[in-house]
Amino acid sequence: MISSPAVRSAAATVFAAIAGAGPAIAASAETAAPAAVVVHRYALEPLGSASYYQVTLNDAVYAASRRSDLSDLRILDGAGEPVPFTFDNAVAAARPATLRPVRWFPLPATGGQGAEDGGSGNDNNSGTLSLTIGPDGSLHAAPRSAAVPARGGDIIDLGADGAPLSALLIHLQDKSWQGRVDVAVSADLRAWTPVIQAPLLKTGSGDATLAQERVELDGLRARYVRLRWPDGAPTLAGIDAESTPMDATPPTRAWRGGIATQAGANAGEYRFDTGGAYPVDRVQFDLPQPNTVARGQLYSRADAQAPWRRVAEGQLLRLQAAMPNGATANAGSAAAGQGEQRNPPWAVPVDADRYWRLSVDTRGGGLGSGLPTVSLGWRPTIVTFVARGTGPFVLAVGNPNWRASAVTLADLMATDAGAPAQARIGRELAPMPPAVVARQEDPGAGRRYVLWGALVIAVAMLAGMAWRLSRTKPRP
Repeated sequence: MISSPAVRSAAATVFAAIAGAGPAIAASAETAAPAAVVVHRYALEPLGSASYYQVTLNDAVYAASRRSDLSDLRILDGAGEPVPFTFDNAVAAARPATLRPVRWFPLPATGGQGAEDGGSGNDNNSGTLSLTIGPDGSLHAAPRSAAVPARGGDIIDLGADGAPLSALLIHLQDKSWQGRVDVAVSADLRAWTPVIQAPLLKTGSGDATLAQERVELDGLRARYVRLRWPDGAPTLAGIDAESTPMDATPPTRAWRGGIATQAGANAGEYRFDTGGAYPVDRVQFDLPQPNTVARGQLYSRADAQAPWRRVAEGQLLRLQAAMPNGATANAGSAAAGQGEQRNPPWAVPVDADRYWRLSVDTRGGGLGSGLPTVSLGWRPTIVTFVARGTGPFVLAVGNPNWRASAVTLADLMATDAGAPAQARIGRELAPMPPAVVARQEDPGAGRRYVLWGALVIAVAMLAGMAWRLSRTKPRP
């Protein structure tokens, strides 16, 4: 029987230490257990010896992100340490566009390619004009006595300022017109580059008028714009050019198409999931049936518990173009698949919500049978980072427990740093190991492990002391 006061004191100390260490050890085990998250990693290549690099995010990064603001993104060096970075164009500053009327010059339907062959055309009203090119490249119209053929196109002279065009607004004078316009651009009236084919529509019922007169050009720069009319030339009331400030021209828009929709609980309701944190600013709908015209409203929300927010509304359009006289088209013929006119993509404020709902007015039959498909457009985010440490550098994304760590561009870039070198997102690597995820989430975890280890060693030493004291025979 151990009766020595020293032994009893040592035993009490051991029991107290064990009792105090138990909750700490349990807490450490609970803290150290990483959440079941998958952090995707992508190689950044090619990297040389530059100090700064820029990389444009692709759709795989948006699909892997769990945060609408990309706050779960990191740039890591070869040792797994985060390096400073910034989102260069995450949200482009809003800059007002300018609208200005432009003059157009009609082209004949025959006799070559019009102005590029020295052809002539009429003026905006009745009468006959001949086009000449001035020393500065501007177009001039002069009366011409000879008759000219029917109008087959139009040329717009935008001037030499080179301001990027966000859109053309082609105002139709006809009370009712439906057709397509082929847009091409040129710098010298000789070589023409096709840009887009867009639908135009104007119709009315009573005092109400429905018109689609906007042609999106996405920051196009050109001196001359040519309009061709595959379905016959309409009478034009005017053309306005919408220009974007040159320093506000955004990067090229990326697209992701073929997104399926599901029927909602109510008639005319269609829901879809974007599948990622895409900063959507354009939405295009592919309607299931031709000859469909309906109005719709578009809503979005971040998750299933959030309320719906209305982000856009507009016309949904899919019309089959009229066939030439005497022509017929079977369902399986090539002509049946050509000449359809569809509404341009809807413009929405930049929206990274994942869940969307389209509500269609069903009073005119809605969209008919079948389900629409969706295409999403967005301006890709550019990440600029400092190549601190040693490579290889990787982009990691997908941990919702990470806090936002991007810095401002002014804090990242030195005043005389120069332009960053370009990098790209390469192959996808193995997911980040759970232990590394935990270390990235809690950098102080290692220090706590050392302290807890020291505590356990101290308890073991006290237990050893107590055991030795218990083996010592008390003196008489």
